[in-house]
Amino acid sequence: MRFGSRPLVERGSYFAAEVLTLGLVILIGIGLAHFVAVGSEPFSESVPVSSDLKMLPHYAGLSLVRSLIALTISYTFSVIYGSIAARNERNEQLMIPLLDVLQSLPVLTFLPGFVLALTRLFPSSRWGLEISCILMIFTGQVWNLVFAYYESQRSITTELKEYAKIAKLSPAEKLLRLDLPSALGPLVYNGMMSMAGGWFFLTLCEGFVLGDKSYRLPGLGSFLSVTFEQQQYTSFMAGLGALVIMVWGSDFLIWRPLIAWSSQYRESEDSAAAERSLFLDLLRKSQISSKIAESIGAFSSFLRELKHSLKNISAKIRPDEKSITAYESSWRLITSSTLILESKTRTRLREQSIALLRWLSGFLVGGLVFLLLPSLPNIATSMASVTRSDWLELTHALGLTFLKVLGVILFSTLWTVPVGLWIGKSPSVRRIIAPVIQNLAAFPAPVLYPLIAMSLAKSDTNPLLVATILMTIGNQWYMLFNVISGASRIPQELMTVARVMRFNLKDRFLKLYLPAIFPSLLTGWITAAGGAWNASIVAEIVEFPGGKIRASGIGAEITEATAHGHYQRLVAAIIVITIALIILNRTVWRSLHHTAEELKIQ
Repeated sequence: MRFGSRPLVERGSYFAAEVLTLGLVILIGIGLAHFVAVGSEPFSESVPVSSDLKMLPHYAGLSLVRSLIALTISYTFSVIYGSIAARNERNEQLMIPLLDVLQSLPVLTFLPGFVLALTRLFPSSRWGLEISCILMIFTGQVWNLVFAYYESQRSITTELKEYAKIAKLSPAEKLLRLDLPSALGPLVYNGMMSMAGGWFFLTLCEGFVLGDKSYRLPGLGSFLSVTFEQQQYTSFMAGLGALVIMVWGSDFLIWRPLIAWSSQYRESEDSAAAERSLFLDLLRKSQISSKIAESIGAFSSFLRELKHSLKNISAKIRPDEKSITAYESSWRLITSSTLILESKTRTRLREQSIALLRWLSGFLVGGLVFLLLPSLPNIATSMASVTRSDWLELTHALGLTFLKVLGVILFSTLWTVPVGLWIGKSPSVRRIIAPVIQNLAAFPAPVLYPLIAMSLAKSDTNPLLVATILMTIGNQWYMLFNVISGASRIPQELMTVARVMRFNLKDRFLKLYLPAIFPSLLTGWITAAGGAWNASIVAEIVEFPGGKIRASGIGAEITEATAHGHYQRLVAAIIVITIALIILNRTVWRSLHHTAEELKIQ
C-alpha cells in the first residue's frame, strides 16, 4: 500500500470537487426556493426592507437569482436577435438602429410601464414586481451582448460561411459549430460587463419610486439604499462587502471557467494554454458534474441515433437502384417534379406564414389603437400642457447630456485602446490582469456615487464635471473589454509579419492594430455611449447625507419627472431623447459601421 503525498493530494482535490459541486447545487436550490416564496407573497406597494445584518445573505441571494435569470434571458435574446439581424440586410437596416435607440434609453423610460402593467397582470402576488425587476435588469444587460454577437457574426470569414454551405449544415448545426464558437470570446467578455450592468441599476430596480408610490422589493440593492438613507454606515459597508463577495464569487464560479473553456476555440494555442480556472479543473474531477455531463451526452446520442434510425428506415423504404434501371428516366422526372412541388409548397407556406404574421401584427396594432382611442383626447390634452419653453428646456438638457457622453467616450478611448491592446495581445498579461479588471468592472459604480459626490462637493467641483466623472467610472469598462476581445483575436501571423517588416509603432497601430480592433472598438463606443445615456439618470442627480449635487441634463429631467409623477414631462423627455438617438444612429454610428467594413476588407 502506498500513501505517498501525490495520491493524498489528488484524493483531497477530488473530495473538494465533490463538496464544492454538491454545495453549489444545494445553494442554487435554496436560492430558487426563496425566490419563488418571495414572489408568491401577497402584493403590497410598500414592502418593509430590514436593515438587520441577519437578513443580508437572504437579500443577496434574491438579487443574485434575479440577475442570473435576467442574464439567461439576455443571452437567449442576443443569439436570436443578433442572428436575425446579421443574416439579412433588410432586417439589419431596421434592427440595429432600433437596438441602438433602445440601449441608450434610460431604464426609467421602461420601468414605469413595466411596473404598472405587470402589477395589474398579477394583482394578488408580487410576481408582477419580480418580473418587472428582472426585465429592468435585463435591459441593463442585454444590449452590449446583442452588439457583441452581431459584430462576431459579421466578422465570420466568407470561407467559413462557404464551408458551412458545402457541408450542408442545418441551422442548428451551423449555430453550434460555427456561429456560437465564433462568438464565444465576445459573449463571455461582454457577459461580465452585462452582469455588472445588472448590478449597476440594482438599487433603482429594487427600490423603484413612482410619484407617491414606493414599489420596493427585498434584495441587496434595496438593503444598500435603505441603510444609506438611514445613515447606518456599518450595515451599508457590510452590504458592500457582500456585493464584493458576490462579484468575486461570480468571477471564480462563472466567468473564469467560461474564459478557460472558450479559449479552446481561439486560433492561438498559446492563448488557449494560458487560460486556467481552478473551479473548472475541480468540475472536471467531480463525479457529480461528470454524471450530469454523461446524462446530457446520452440524451444527445439518443437523439442522433433516433435521427440515424429514421434515415435508415426511409432509405429501406426507397426502391433499390437495380430494380428501377428500366424506369430511370421516369423516376428522375418524378423526382424533379416532386422537388419542384416541394419547393413551391415551401415558398407558398413561407408566404402564408409571412402574411399571417403581418395580419396578426396588424390586428394587434389595430386593436391597441382602438383600445387607446377613447383615451387619445385625454392624452392630447395632457401633452398640450407641455409648453414651448418646456420643449426648449428639454432640448437644452439633451445637449448638456450629449456633451457628457462625448466626454466619456473621448476620455475612455484615450486609455482603453493602449491598455486593451497591451492586455489583449499577451496571454500571460491577460491571465494576470484580466481577473483584476473583471472585478473592478463588475462592481456597480452607482453604489459609490454618493460617497464620490460627497468628496467632490467639498472641493466645489463643477456639477457638469462631477456627472461626467461618475458616468465614466461605470461605462469605460465596455470599451476596455471590447478592445481586449478584439486584440486577442489578432492573428499571430500578422503580428509576425509586422515584426519582420520592422514596422514602427505608428505604422503598426495604423496598419495592423486599428483595422483589427476597430469593429470591436466600435461596439465598445456604441455600448459605452448607451451606458452613459443610461447612467445619466443616476449621475446627474446624486443625493447624500447633508446635500445633493444636480447637473443639468436629460437624465436629471427624467429622474425628477418620474419622482414627482410629472408624466407629461416624462413622455416629452422620452420623445426628445428618442429623436436625438435616431439622428445619431443614422449619421454617426452608420458612418462608422461603413468605416469598419472598409477596414475589414483591407
